[in-house]
Amino acid sequence: MEEAEELRALRQEPSGRRITISREDPNDRKDDSHTTTTSTRWGTLLEGLDPKRRLPILTWIRKYDGADALSDLIAGVTLGLTMIPQSIAYATIAGLPSQYGLYAAFMGSLVYVFCGTVREVSIGPTSLMSLLTLEYTAGRPVQYVIVLAFAAGLVELAMGAFRLGFLVCFISVPVTSAFTSATALIIIGAQLGNLLGLPRTVDGGFFATVWSVLSRLADSAAGDTLLGIGCIVLLLALQYLPRLVPATRSRPVHRALWYVSLSRNALVVLLSALLAHHLVTSNTDGGKATAPFRLSGRIEPGIPAFEWPVRDVTVNGTTVTFPQMLVELGSGLVLVPLVAVLANVAIAKAFASDGVVDATQELFALGLCNVIGSCFRAMPTTGAFTRSAVSHASGVRTPLAGLYSALLALLALGVLTPYFYYIPRATLAAVLIAAVASMLDLGMVRRLARPPALRTDLLAWTVCFAVCLVQGVEVGLLCGMAVSLLEPLRHWVGGSVSTSGMTLADSDAVHRCIRPEVGLLYTGVDRLRTAVLAEARRQPALPLVLDCERLMVLDYSAARALRELADEVARYGAGPLVLVNVRPGWCRALELHQTDEGYVFKRPEPVSNG
Repeated sequence: MEEAEELRALRQEPSGRRITISREDPNDRKDDSHTTTTSTRWGTLLEGLDPKRRLPILTWIRKYDGADALSDLIAGVTLGLTMIPQSIAYATIAGLPSQYGLYAAFMGSLVYVFCGTVREVSIGPTSLMSLLTLEYTAGRPVQYVIVLAFAAGLVELAMGAFRLGFLVCFISVPVTSAFTSATALIIIGAQLGNLLGLPRTVDGGFFATVWSVLSRLADSAAGDTLLGIGCIVLLLALQYLPRLVPATRSRPVHRALWYVSLSRNALVVLLSALLAHHLVTSNTDGGKATAPFRLSGRIEPGIPAFEWPVRDVTVNGTTVTFPQMLVELGSGLVLVPLVAVLANVAIAKAFASDGVVDATQELFALGLCNVIGSCFRAMPTTGAFTRSAVSHASGVRTPLAGLYSALLALLALGVLTPYFYYIPRATLAAVLIAAVASMLDLGMVRRLARPPALRTDLLAWTVCFAVCLVQGVEVGLLCGMAVSLLEPLRHWVGGSVSTSGMTLADSDAVHRCIRPEVGLLYTGVDRLRTAVLAEARRQPALPLVLDCERLMVLDYSAARALRELADEVARYGAGPLVLVNVRPGWCRALELHQTDEGYVFKRPEPVSNG
């Protein structure tokens, strides 16, 4: 959040012109001449395939000028300096060679230039995607990662085609907080070994990893430990660097320090690599160059050629087909795109200048980033909050800023890969730990313990956080969602009933009014029946009225139970059960008859014996 604070300090003067990117929803258009067409499925399909909607660049590029290009260039370069070291580090989380993070950063940034609707969003590898990738592909060939990205992209495209972006609404804020906090702890625990120079062990969960590190503290390497801790201290110092000279004292100096702070990841990685290169070239052991800390190793240069991801792979002499890989990936085919959509839509809403986000287009954009990226061996991607904040703070004006950051990633792959060999692993671990530390939101527990938060909110946070650490993030997220849904299900499924007195129109008699809340489904019938019969027994002389004003849902079981309930009320001598404020469409379905007081259930005509 420090970037946001610095942004507020720097933006006391009006910012330059910004191109407005249209996010108009086709369902909200006011042109009456197209009402009939867009109401049809064919019209909706054609509108969804409109190139201007699916390629927003065709709209805003017409207004692009030199001032926009300069602002985007500054923002894109600043973003690239942050993205390159992060992408290398996130690849290590997923257990991949460093170049795969750069593949994802390059393709994600490039595709979003053409399909994105929010100028600030930066698509690429993230800590969440890297951790989920490791969960489902650990110990498997790299082809599994590519297939996971391809399948996730297809699911995201399908969600966009069927307008399923609303599914992210089922994940509450407490569950999101617990999920990200647990993920941050898991990543920090996994990077402790690299920070201390310990050999990597098989991942057995958060507690097993931390215990393994603690039990091997005596074997930690002094060089890696000192370098890692020093890098964390330097990152924190650079983060607070702009506060040394407030903007009110000297705006140019403050802005210069601010840009240095934004580039702190790249600066730390560069300084560490230079130090490692100097030590390797100046120290030799029997003719072999050595370094006092572990290095990243060789990175394959260049962007790989186009390769269709739907193909078989050979594992230990056995051919594994594409469908078999999908089966082995299991729930990852659903969870990875769901988390990606959750993160991307949330970031888009946070940074959208007008607060409106075309969720369908964002799903299409994210899906294309993953599908096209998988054809170039990229890992799964989504929007990154940290990089989006850097882009926003750098004065980005259009998504074209992603082109410059993509070119920087391409430059890194084409020219700088030989020098990536000298990046110490402890430095990458420090970059990751410093980046995800801000994701820890343990203060949420204190806020959830106070009104207006519900007890289920605190329970959902606790369950999601604990299960993520013990059983894995995918199980924890599902458990947290299940607990958070208990409260709305209690209201919608179980329902609630209120009782009061009322006087109907054209009547001086006082009726006892029973009002069901929200909905009446088969699971809430018993509660309503108990309340109605209790009133019938308590005061059988007063007529009963069922107020349906707040009823939103009614199923077949509840409709049948209402008729049976009316018969029971009549047997108690309380007269007919009167229904008021009934929706017109329900009168026929319930076979109601209108009277002066309201609606009553129709009775069969008595059969005459004459």
